[in-house]
Amino acid sequence: MKLINRKNFISIVCISFTLVVCGKLILEGLMGFTDKNYTMNIFAILGFSIIITAVLALHFYLQKFPLIPVLIGQYLGVVGLTVAFVKITDFIADTETNAMIQMIASVTIPFIISAIVYYIAFFRQVNKANDILSEITSENK
Repeated sequence: MKLINRKNFISIVCISFTLVVCGKLILEGLMGFTDKNYTMNIFAILGFSIIITAVLALHFYLQKFPLIPVLIGQYLGVVGLTVAFVKITDFIADTETNAMIQMIASVTIPFIISAIVYYIAFFRQVNKANDILSEITSENK
């Protein structure tokens, strides 16, 4: 996964959305579960794919801060947006009593996977850049 920027934001959202939906469909197929709210859940997954990608993209602006507080802050931002989404949805239509817990769990798993993939790719690019810089500096000596 490349670093998230304006040029590749939509493609990364599409990739993550596709992976999460495929995972959902496979899991439901294995469990024999059919989703009565299929359409609404697909749009919710798309919305959360956009939110998670946008929150992870903020890392570019937070590079001067340590990684762990940034990760915690990003996760709390996603959870805060999830809580707001559930509250707005509950205002518009009735939701189940445990909808908040279900949505937080549904967002946590893709966020953790996305964050792991994103930060591994980020640190690989940083290491590659460091190798190129050390090669250039060693040639100039």
